[in-house]
Amino acid sequence: MRWAALLFLVGTACGGESPKASEPVLCRTTLPPKPPLAAPLPPAPVPPPAGPSRVVAQAELKLASIVKELEGKVAPRIAEQRGRPIGAAGQLNVVVDRGPFSAAVENDALVVRTDVRARAEACKGSSCYASCAPEGRATATVSLRLGPDYRFAPSKVAFAFTKGCEVKVLGGFLRIDVTPTIAAEVQSALRRVEQQIDASLPPLKPRAEKLWAELAKPRPLPLGGCAIVNPRGLAQGPIAGTPELLAVRIGVSAYPEVRSQPCEPAAPAPPLPPLAQEPAMPEEDDVLLGLVSPLASAAGAIQNGPVTRAAVVQSGAQAQVDVTVRGESCGDAAALANVAWADDRRSLHFDAPEVVTKQTFAPAIDPSALPSVVPALAAAATEPGVAVSAKVSAVKPKVVVLRGGDVVASVAVRGNLTLTER
Repeated sequence: MRWAALLFLVGTACGGESPKASEPVLCRTTLPPKPPLAAPLPPAPVPPPAGPSRVVAQAELKLASIVKELEGKVAPRIAEQRGRPIGAAGQLNVVVDRGPFSAAVENDALVVRTDVRARAEACKGSSCYASCAPEGRATATVSLRLGPDYRFAPSKVAFAFTKGCEVKVLGGFLRIDVTPTIAAEVQSALRRVEQQIDASLPPLKPRAEKLWAELAKPRPLPLGGCAIVNPRGLAQGPIAGTPELLAVRIGVSAYPEVRSQPCEPAAPAPPLPPLAQEPAMPEEDDVLLGLVSPLASAAGAIQNGPVTRAAVVQSGAQAQVDVTVRGESCGDAAALANVAWADDRRSLHFDAPEVVTKQTFAPAIDPSALPSVVPALAAAATEPGVAVSAKVSAVKPKVVVLRGGDVVASVAVRGNLTLTER
């Protein structure tokens, strides 16, 4: 019955004005004295989520910039040899040049192709009596599937002639196919090209370690509060490409939260975990986002109208609500209640079998604002060389728990991030 009086008074305090038949009589009734409040129970342990959420991000890189960097590492002349013996025909002088690079993404690999043109001369002494211009195509393949250590596998370069080379000796009576000789020279040169390509590939682990450390830092929000990612793992997803772009999907396993309070000093980042592979990673995923605010702040939502005093503390897994009312009824009342999402799915309320009240209080952020807030925060993270965008396609309120004096109201946010090289 004490809750009935409490809820009537508290509920009408926020329920809008009713027609005034007459001025209410102050303290028409007095609530029975409430029994002494028991000391709040220690906060109950909060079961951890079944597993971390996954934030899906798509990184898009320009193929032209990759090709330009590789071309700068591989010299246009890839082989040159003079005086190679070819038996009775004398010696062979060979130069091999490459053409411009072209690139494509095929089967999770970066495939770089270039036309190769050679010029071969058959000579005796200082006199060269025959020449030819064989042609071929070199194909370099760099797997884009990184190892657990964030390293590229060694590249592989293959070569095939599209036009061979024969020289005539003894006045044209004899033809000698020098294509295998030139091929051996080209293959030797291509091993050096492989080494040049491997040396030009950036070391990604230092970059991953830097990214990991940045993800672990609390981020102050523009209008107050703090965003925390709590990263736990990194995974590489599908790899795709267009004639212009290389697209790699990345998943960050995390326990993200938005807190209404200012950021606290950052704890040391956990060690960078090995890179996992998830080739079937979806384009977007549900992220369980915790909206964290002090439970005590809910007292401000209750303390209005006839409620002259309100205090809310955690007791076990519930909220202990203690109020003083002064209106047509006067006195003190208290009870235990759970915290749950209200019917509007945007605000919170105290929920217990005997509680039927209109009072609500705000979580750390209104869930209905997330489809506009998240893209705005992503755009604010844009840097000169990288554009950051975000999409939120659905928001669904989930479980609400109390944790160490805070309300943690969870929402499932479905969407993704895109990072595009400018």
